[in-house]
Amino acid sequence: MADKAVLGLDIGTNSIKFAEARMGRAGPVIVNAGIGATPRDTIANGVIVDTAALGAAVRTLLAAHGVRTKSVVSSVASQSSLVVRPIEVPRMTREELTSTMQWEVDRHIPFAANEVVMDFQPLVAPEDLPEEAQNMEVLLAVAQEDMIEAHVETLFTAGLDPAALDVEPLAACRSLIDVEQDQGAYTRTYALLNIGANTTDLSIFRQGGLLSFTRPIPLAGDNITNAIAEALGYEFHEAERAKLEDGTVYVQGAPALEAPRDAAPAEPAEIPPERPVPPVEEAGEAKVFDLGADTVPTERPPSEEPSAPPLPAVHKPVAGSPARQVYDAMLPTLVEMVTEIRRSVEYYVNRYPDSRVDRIVLYGGTARLPSFAEFVANEVGTETVVANPFQYLTVDQASVTDEMTKDNACYMPIVVGLAVRDMLG
Repeated sequence: MADKAVLGLDIGTNSIKFAEARMGRAGPVIVNAGIGATPRDTIANGVIVDTAALGAAVRTLLAAHGVRTKSVVSSVASQSSLVVRPIEVPRMTREELTSTMQWEVDRHIPFAANEVVMDFQPLVAPEDLPEEAQNMEVLLAVAQEDMIEAHVETLFTAGLDPAALDVEPLAACRSLIDVEQDQGAYTRTYALLNIGANTTDLSIFRQGGLLSFTRPIPLAGDNITNAIAEALGYEFHEAERAKLEDGTVYVQGAPALEAPRDAAPAEPAEIPPERPVPPVEEAGEAKVFDLGADTVPTERPPSEEPSAPPLPAVHKPVAGSPARQVYDAMLPTLVEMVTEIRRSVEYYVNRYPDSRVDRIVLYGGTARLPSFAEFVANEVGTETVVANPFQYLTVDQASVTDEMTKDNACYMPIVVGLAVRDMLG
């Protein structure tokens, strides 16, 4: 492992991120990282629909950054074709689990179970459970076979050698929690909140870095952009630019802070199965859904053109500075999003009375919105920070720019976690 570089690859609806890691004397070293635009109409509902165009885009991005490493660990994500969730089953041996999980799949997935790939991993090894324990928790991941095949075909088209496919929450946990275990991270419970363009995913990891709860939240970055477009009379791409250039959160007096709280939080509506973990299968030479045996841009974001013309005059009569106009347009959606986050955290704490969430970590493009972390912290009542997966890792500063490690770090937790997957002790 010491001489072998590994490429982490995160292919999203709007952007493609990569990080390259090599094992150094003191631990993993990030030797390269970058981001590029995902070609339009190559991904639909989280599923790759044009493997040729997407594979070519990945190949071009890696070549532009001088990446020669072929061994890749990639992530898969789709709210319609992938389920990752912890489930509770009666206590049993590993051998018994293998047969039991085949039957459990039907109960936990919203799609047909006859053409899926699946993996599972006990959160606590059966032999390590307390003698009085009657049940055990198992992390289950299940994906539709067509989605996996399209992903693997894309990697082959890009000229890569897939070593494993992983799921996003576990990858993010490695770069945001596991790397901090020497700083006491395993004594705390974290909520990792990934706010992408089309989807938002909440994953709660209890003490020891064990995934305990997952929930997709039906609001994301594009919902905020659409709110700006509707309020200010912009086209979508104009609203996206306005969000990037003028978007900020005025925390003082934000109405979300006065939102009523449920006395006894009910289960958030329509919580789908927590994301499952599929078993190791082979696709070519790639391990499919390998959970393991143990348990952005250097360029501008793709939605922003390098030399874009000035935004047009606001099409609807509004008052205030451009930043205030954008904030007023965003606020109802931000309030709704943060209320969903708060309800999810309260539901988790209500479900596990002896637990609490110590810290929320934001990542994804919306995490860059100025003062958004403070907005979330005030509303949820929990310390909230913006993710920096490079903070506790060695970075080759000759190859990885300051812009990547400081300004765009919130785009990179998943891809960094993929790259260091087998390098953490």
